Amino acid sequence: MNFDYADHAIKDMNRRAARAFNGLRTMKFDELNVLRSVSKVYDELVKRAKKWFLLIARDAYAAALMEAGFTEKKAEQKAEDDITEDWVLDMLEDYDGVAMYKFETEVERKKQRTAEAILATETDRNRQIDKSLRLWVQQVAQFADNAVTYATIDGYIEAGVKHVRWHSQEDSKVCPECDELDGKVFSMDDIPDRPHFRCRCWLTIEKG
Repeated sequence: MNFDYADHAIKDMNRRAARAFNGLRTMKFDELNVLRSVSKVYDELVKRAKKWFLLIARDAYAAALMEAGFTEKKAEQKAEDDITEDWVLDMLEDYDGVAMYKFETEVERKKQRTAEAILATETDRNRQIDKSLRLWVQQVAQFADNAVTYATIDGYIEAGVKHVRWHSQEDSKVCPECDELDGKVFSMDDIPDRPHFRCRCWLTIEKG
C-alpha cells in the first residue's frame, strides 16, 4: 500500500485550493455575492477532488492486483473497469469514523460556515478564509488516503486474498493504537478501521 501517488494528488489539490480561496479575499462584500463566490469555490474544488480520488483509487487497486500476481497490463485494465466514478461516489457516501462526517455533507456545512464567517466580519475576512482553507486541505487529504486504503482492500478481495498483515511506520511518531496493530494478521473481513486521522499504516498480502 503506497501513498506516494496520493501525496502527489494532495499537493495539487492544495495548490488549487490556495488559489481558489485567495480569490475570495478580493470579492465584492455583499451577502449574495459572498454566497455565490463561496459556493463556486467549493463546487470547483469538489469536482477536481473527485477526479483525483478516481485516479488515486485506480492506482492503488492496480498495485494491489500486481502484488497478488496480476500483470501490470491486466491490473491497469481491471482498475479502469472496476474503479469507476460510481465507486468514488460510494466512497464519499461512507461515513468516515475518524473525521466523523460524510464527504458531501461536510462540504455543504463548510460552504455555509465559510460564507457566514466571512459575512460576520469584513475586517477579519482573511483569517476566516485561511481557516476554511486549512479545514478543506484536511478533508481532501483524509479522503485521498481513504481512496488508497479502500481501493487496496477491494483489489485484494478481487484477487482472492484471504489474509493481510498490518504494518506501522515503526518510528517515534507511531501512535499506541498503530503500534499495537503492527505485524498482526487479519482476515479480509476483519481488517480494523484506521484508528486516527490520516493514518499511514499499510497492508500487505499474508501468504500461506
